[in-house]
Amino acid sequence: MSVLTLLGLDKTFSHGVHPPEYKGLTAHKPVRRMPFASEMLVPLSQHPGAPAKPIVREGQEVVRSEPIAEPGGFVSVPMHAPATGRIARIG
Repeated sequence: MSVLTLLGLDKTFSHGVHPPEYKGLTAHKPVRRMPFASEMLVPLSQHPGAPAKPIVREGQEVVRSEPIAEPGGFVSVPMHAPATGRIARIG
Protein backbone atom coordinates (compact mmCIF):
# COMPACT_ATOMS: atom_id res chain seq x y z
CA MET A 1 0.00 0.00 0.00
CA SER A 2 1.40 3.41 -0.95
CA VAL A 3 1.88 6.35 1.39
CA LEU A 4 -0.61 8.35 -0.72
CA THR A 5 -3.25 5.66 -0.20
CA LEU A 6 -2.63 5.64 3.56
CA LEU A 7 -3.03 9.43 3.68
CA GLY A 8 -6.12 9.38 1.47
CA LEU A 9 -4.38 11.52 -1.18
CA ASP A 10 -4.62 9.06 -4.06
CA LYS A 11 -8.25 9.86 -4.88
CA THR A 12 -9.14 12.40 -7.54
CA PHE A 13 -12.42 13.76 -8.83
CA SER A 14 -14.24 10.91 -10.51
CA HIS A 15 -15.38 13.05 -13.43
CA GLY A 16 -13.53 16.37 -12.99
CA VAL A 17 -15.06 19.84 -12.68
CA HIS A 18 -17.16 21.15 -15.57
CA PRO A 19 -18.46 24.67 -14.96
CA PRO A 20 -20.96 26.02 -17.51
CA GLU A 21 -19.23 27.65 -20.49
CA TYR A 22 -21.87 30.24 -21.53
CA LYS A 23 -20.55 30.33 -25.12
CA GLY A 24 -23.97 30.38 -26.79
CA LEU A 25 -24.24 34.18 -27.02
CA THR A 26 -20.86 34.70 -28.73
CA ALA A 27 -19.93 31.41 -30.45
CA HIS A 28 -21.13 32.68 -33.85
CA LYS A 29 -19.39 36.09 -33.62
CA PRO A 30 -15.97 36.78 -35.19
CA VAL A 31 -12.89 37.37 -33.04
CA ARG A 32 -12.03 41.09 -32.91
CA ARG A 33 -8.94 42.96 -31.73
CA MET A 34 -9.85 45.39 -28.97
CA PRO A 35 -8.27 48.87 -29.01
CA PHE A 36 -5.68 49.79 -26.39
CA ALA A 37 -6.77 51.95 -23.47
CA SER A 38 -5.98 55.67 -23.75
CA GLU A 39 -3.93 55.45 -20.52
CA MET A 40 -2.03 52.51 -19.03
CA LEU A 41 -0.46 52.06 -15.62
CA VAL A 42 2.54 49.74 -15.38
CA PRO A 43 3.43 48.99 -11.72
CA LEU A 44 7.19 48.58 -11.31
CA SER A 45 6.57 46.37 -8.27
CA GLN A 46 4.46 43.38 -9.32
CA HIS A 47 5.55 40.71 -6.82
CA PRO A 48 7.21 40.33 -3.38
CA GLY A 49 10.68 40.85 -4.92
CA ALA A 50 12.52 44.08 -5.64
CA PRO A 51 10.72 46.64 -7.82
CA ALA A 52 12.09 47.28 -11.31
CA LYS A 53 14.11 50.47 -11.96
CA PRO A 54 12.75 52.77 -14.68
CA ILE A 55 15.09 53.36 -17.65
CA VAL A 56 12.83 55.89 -19.39
CA ARG A 57 12.01 59.49 -18.50
CA GLU A 58 8.75 61.40 -18.30
CA GLY A 59 7.69 62.68 -21.72
CA GLN A 60 9.67 60.02 -23.59
CA GLU A 61 7.98 58.29 -26.53
CA VAL A 62 8.10 54.48 -26.36
CA VAL A 63 7.17 51.74 -28.80
CA ARG A 64 5.23 48.63 -27.80
CA SER A 65 7.55 45.97 -26.29
CA GLU A 66 10.40 48.49 -25.79
CA PRO A 67 12.16 48.03 -22.41
CA ILE A 68 10.97 50.63 -19.89
CA ALA A 69 12.47 49.24 -16.66
CA GLU A 70 15.33 46.94 -15.69
CA PRO A 71 15.47 44.44 -12.81
CA GLY A 72 16.06 46.22 -9.51
CA GLY A 73 17.51 43.32 -7.51
CA PHE A 74 17.97 39.57 -7.22
CA VAL A 75 14.25 38.79 -7.44
CA SER A 76 13.08 41.30 -10.04
CA VAL A 77 12.07 41.37 -13.69
CA PRO A 78 12.43 43.81 -16.61
CA MET A 79 9.32 45.68 -17.80
CA HIS A 80 8.35 46.44 -21.39
CA ALA A 81 5.92 48.99 -22.81
CA PRO A 82 2.50 47.37 -23.29
CA ALA A 83 1.65 49.84 -26.10
CA THR A 84 3.18 52.64 -28.15
CA GLY A 85 2.81 56.03 -26.49
CA ARG A 86 4.33 58.67 -24.24
CA ILE A 87 5.48 58.24 -20.62
CA ALA A 88 3.25 60.66 -18.71
CA ARG A 89 4.55 60.13 -15.18
CA ILE A 90 6.95 57.98 -13.18
CA GLY A 91 6.09 57.72 -9.53
